[in-house]
Amino acid sequence: MDPSRGSRNADGLGEEYETSVFSRGFEKLVPAPLARLAATIDVTTDRETYAPGDSVTLNVTIDNRLPVPIDVPIAESRIWGWRVDGLTEATDERTYEPPGSRSLSLRAGETRPIRHVWNGHVKRTTNGRRTVHEPLTRGDHEIEVFLGTSPRKIASTTITVR
Repeated sequence: MDPSRGSRNADGLGEEYETSVFSRGFEKLVPAPLARLAATIDVTTDRETYAPGDSVTLNVTIDNRLPVPIDVPIAESRIWGWRVDGLTEATDERTYEPPGSRSLSLRAGETRPIRHVWNGHVKRTTNGRRTVHEPLTRGDHEIEVFLGTSPRKIASTTITVR
């Protein structure tokens, strides 16, 4: 891949990167609705089939489909996130998410890869007090990733636990 297109390894949130001195500020010229349309998210896993309790590697990519830098408005406190069978970060616990608006800057044509390893367990609260970690049950499970835009950009894949 052409190194000028900006592919790189992102930190855990995929938030920080160094911009080129030539492109700083140029992303502000792309209207927010167009930037939201140009940004895409996708997910794959390291395997299709797992045993109960196996770790699952999520390979997430966030792409800028435009040949110019963009600044994507993020309407949620998370830039991106993941869910398993509808449970954000595989837990039914309530999480604190501070309010605030952010943006995600992507270089021209950039593909930002994010690798996240999940331990394959779902964290559940019982009686509102006790926390238990259960491996996924046998069967098919949906893994979904989202980009915190408004509306959310969503991609999903299915894994099987045997």
